[in-house]
Order: sequence, then C-alpha cells, then structure tokens
Amino acid sequence: MISVLEPTGAVVPVVACVPHGGRDYPRDLAQDLAFGPEVLWADWLTRELYDFLPELGITTVTTSFSRFVADVNRNPDGMRHGPLSTSVVADSFGSARRPIYRRRLTEDEIKYRIQLVHEPFHRALDQAVAGRLHDFPRILLLDLHSFGVAMDGDIIVGDRNGRSARPEATRLVTEAYGGTGLDVRLNQRYIGGWTVGRFAAHDQVDAIQVELNQRSYLKLEDHRSTAPPPKGHYDRVKRQLRTAVQAIRDGAARS
Repeated sequence: MISVLEPTGAVVPVVACVPHGGRDYPRDLAQDLAFGPEVLWADWLTRELYDFLPELGITTVTTSFSRFVADVNRNPDGMRHGPLSTSVVADSFGSARRPIYRRRLTEDEIKYRIQLVHEPFHRALDQAVAGRLHDFPRILLLDLHSFGVAMDGDIIVGDRNGRSARPEATRLVTEAYGGTGLDVRLNQRYIGGWTVGRFAAHDQVDAIQVELNQRSYLKLEDHRSTAPPPKGHYDRVKRQLRTAVQAIRDGAARS
C-alpha cells in the first residue's frame, strides 16, 4: 500500500519519502520466489524511526511494499529485471547474485509490478511536491533510507555531488544531523538515487538523500533470522533523528 501522511502540525516547505521500509509481498506474486518473502531484507524500521514526520508538519510518502516487488528508487526506463542495485524489479541480490525467482519474470509480470508499486508511489510523491509548492515558493525533499553494509559514519547525505540541491540546503541537512552528535558524511558511496536524481533539474526543489547506518540503531551482529535485527541504540537514535529533522524544518521555513 502507498500512503501519503499529511501533516498534523503546521505545514512546512518539506516533503519526505521513506521508500524501502516496507516488507509486504503480495501472496499472488510470491509463487515463483526461490524462497519465502520473509528472507527479503529491508531498510529495517525506517518507517518507525521517522513516524514523527507528520507531527513536524512534513508531508510524507511511504509504502508497505517490499522493494523486491518493485524498487521505487530505480529508473523504470532503465534495467528492468537484473541485479537489485540497478533494476526496478530485481532478479538477484548480493555480491553472489543470489537468484530471487525460480524462473525469469515475463515482461507483463514486470510491468504489473511497476504499475502496482512504482507508478503510484511517484504519482503520490509528485502530488505531494506540487501541493507544497502551491503553498511555498521552494521546498526541500528528503529521501530517507538506511544501509547495512560495513561503512564508517552514521549518516550519509547525498545531493548527487551538488546537482540535486543548492549548497545551502545540503549544508542545512548536514549540519542538522551532525549537530545531534551523529557522524555525517557527504556523498560517500551513496550520492542519491533515481528519486533524488529526477528532481535535480527542478528549480524549486532541493532534493537530498539521507542514509542512516543500521549499525547505529540495530545489533546487526546478532541478526540470525529473517525477522528485523534486534534493536540497539534505537530510542537514542530516534531522538537524534527527530532533533535533526526539527532543525531542518525550522531552517527550511526560514529560507
């Protein structure tokens, strides 16, 4: 399901999306999976970590669908059925290219998944952006993710190497997260995916991807099952995220 969470607080010129926190995989689409859908990992608990966004006046677009049904942060006009890192409907994942399906999906099956997940997500996101631009001359778009690979830093901010946001917007986001004590890196591996990239030419939108290191709030070393990993410093990190986003909200409202 695609959800648009409208602000419950005073509306601000910020839109957020949380694209990879869902784990739902429709039963009728799971018949040809090579394993149970519970094996498919996610941006663990990102929807829960950022559930305060509407309270801060931020319009938020999210989805309960697993990114393995269709990845909304991939180009639907690019590779359609290949590695997870590049394809809108992945056929494999991991460095070993572990197959996701027992057979290759047909073009009609791929198209259906895109129509089910990808198209409505971006339709909702475009409507949210247009709605806020009706109220404000300029907005900030936050594309919120998490990562589990072994890398330094708590937060990686990506602005497509300066192409998707003005320097002052990137500085606002970077300093807001860093001001909470989180270790922030800029354009380190994660420079911003397709969602941020497609807003790069928009002269009224600063689009920035924010990647949160799962090791900051989960015990990944204790992850031995297909359920989400045990929580680590989850509550502390959630407080830090809220403080950071409050600062971003206030800065965006002043600009």
